[in-house]
Amino acid sequence: MLSFLSDFISIKTLKNLTTLMTGTIISVLIPVLTAPISSRIFNSTDYGVLGLYMAVSGLISVVAYAHYQHGILLEKDSDGARQMIWFTMFFCLLVSIFSAMVVLTIYLSTNIIQESEVGLWFLFLPVSIICSGITSCLLIWANRIQQYKSLAVNRVIQSALTVIIQIALGLLIKNETGLLVGFIGGQIISALLLLQKFYVKNETGIGFPQLSTFKEFAYKYRGLLFFSAPSEFINTLINQSPVFLLQRFAGISYVGNYNFSQRLLGMPQTLLSSAIVEVFRQKAALEYHNNGDCRPIFMKTLKALSAISLVPFLILFLFAPSLFAFIFGEQWREAGVISQMLGILYLFRFIISPLTYVYTIAGKFKEDFVMHILLLMATLGSFYVGSLFVHDDKYLLLIYSIAYASFYLIYLYRSYQLSKKHNG
Repeated sequence: MLSFLSDFISIKTLKNLTTLMTGTIISVLIPVLTAPISSRIFNSTDYGVLGLYMAVSGLISVVAYAHYQHGILLEKDSDGARQMIWFTMFFCLLVSIFSAMVVLTIYLSTNIIQESEVGLWFLFLPVSIICSGITSCLLIWANRIQQYKSLAVNRVIQSALTVIIQIALGLLIKNETGLLVGFIGGQIISALLLLQKFYVKNETGIGFPQLSTFKEFAYKYRGLLFFSAPSEFINTLINQSPVFLLQRFAGISYVGNYNFSQRLLGMPQTLLSSAIVEVFRQKAALEYHNNGDCRPIFMKTLKALSAISLVPFLILFLFAPSLFAFIFGEQWREAGVISQMLGILYLFRFIISPLTYVYTIAGKFKEDFVMHILLLMATLGSFYVGSLFVHDDKYLLLIYSIAYASFYLIYLYRSYQLSKKHNG
């Protein structure tokens, strides 16, 4: 694959990519190689609880930081990017504190949390929000300054510690505790390691916050807050809607099968494309700002992602149920069936989703917001229409998968158009 990539990136970039890919491959292989162990320690209900926690945490995190973090790459000078990091983390902290107040109020005044499937684990949501916000901001900074070794090392450490904690506690406590403590613990450790790495006063460090700049950033990037944030919230809601809907109609155990399948389906994307994505974002933003045209890197990335996706997804389409049963145990065959139903969606996501970053580079926040509204309507509509005609949960997921994948084709066409300024 590296020889293929050398056709569209420089030797220096290829070395950076190799470093990042090495860390990414190791970080993904750790949970993959230990999955046969984890799948025999935890059951589908345990993974269902983890899936619900991650879904709620992900939704709140979008509001907390996912929109402003784009400004770290969009800022032209490094000093501005440093202050954008602090501004984003400060905003994330405010959302985290507000979330803590809401969760405590609900816990003390109602029985909603106690009676939910996730239970008291909801009390850890503020911790997950602030830690994931810090990690996301500093990883983007590492990408901007091309500290790819830091990116790689952080991913490996977080992955390894998460798995170690999960398996160790899983052997001691036969419930979802190991999964959740490992997930939250991995978030905390990752954030602390990155702070230790970049909270220094040199050219690679983030320096110290200048509160006087926060008002300027709030106004400058108001488009990210009012359009990008709702778009990303809706996008996350779309991605997590099966978790909430399946929990309502099929039960927490089916959610666990879906979550287990989803986690494994996401691994090829992390393993093969995330390193390319990091480089694409950095190079596309630079070329667009300098030349008003990032179409060459857009097309080369599209071809690379298409080429490396064919074999893994063909195997998935043909053999997923049997592979899941053989590798993870017969109890996970249903998760393999779900993987087949979601295959077309994840194939398109693998190839097209990274390229939609052009919307952010081109500043088309309003259009992206409208597209996400339409996508949300299509997604919810697919579940509603599907429930009227089919009574099998897996076919309901297939209809959802096809509807979602269709929108990716629209996104690909528009992203291609926007890759040149005069075509916006």
